[in-house]
Amino acid sequence: MDLNFMIQILPRLLRASLTTIQVSLLSLLLGTLFGLLMGMIRVLGPRFLHPFVNAYVTFVRGTPVAVQIYAAFFLLPRIGLNWSLFEISVFALTFNSVGYQIEIIRAALQSIDKGQHEAAAAIGLGKWKAMWLITLPQAAQRMIPPLTNELANLIKASSVLSIIALYELTRAGEAIIASTFRYAEVLILMSILYFLMIQSLTEGSNYLEKNVFNFRTSRIKTRKIKQPAG
Repeated sequence: MDLNFMIQILPRLLRASLTTIQVSLLSLLLGTLFGLLMGMIRVLGPRFLHPFVNAYVTFVRGTPVAVQIYAAFFLLPRIGLNWSLFEISVFALTFNSVGYQIEIIRAALQSIDKGQHEAAAAIGLGKWKAMWLITLPQAAQRMIPPLTNELANLIKASSVLSIIALYELTRAGEAIIASTFRYAEVLILMSILYFLMIQSLTEGSNYLEKNVFNFRTSRIKTRKIKQPAG
């Protein structure tokens, strides 16, 4: 194993890793927005929309991400959407992520005690207002671990984007291997970079869950204890 060669190619792989992170984060954020909307429809929305949401979830979970990426790459231009490779990649991963995030968000929302919904109704809050003001803030903490896992899955799924020639980490590694025929060094560096990205996310999620949300929860409890009776 040639350490000098690994140092030489590291900047190229790091630049490609930036693309991996950008695509994955954008896909997660967009996926969360659409997943939140559709997850709330699953919980509160009109019943006639439920079969459409269920069909979407079933389709996404039942088809490979590579097929979804190819479909976005070949079909979007046919409907007049001449997007860049980056935009197509974000669309494809978002399309995939929404199918999983719908279930994450639905499960988190439904895990909140129904008594809180009844109390909200008793004080005159509508079901959608109660969802935004009462249920969603509490469910957010429970969404963090599965959403972190979803982001890790997106980072790993982004490696499949090399099939449409997006220059992310896997594509950069393939290009280096094709020009140098040095497999071991490139694959080791790629594995380390993927591991560091995902491990950093896990640690960040643990910190956010233990410190930020627990601090907020403890402040709310303290405020309730200090509130004078009557």
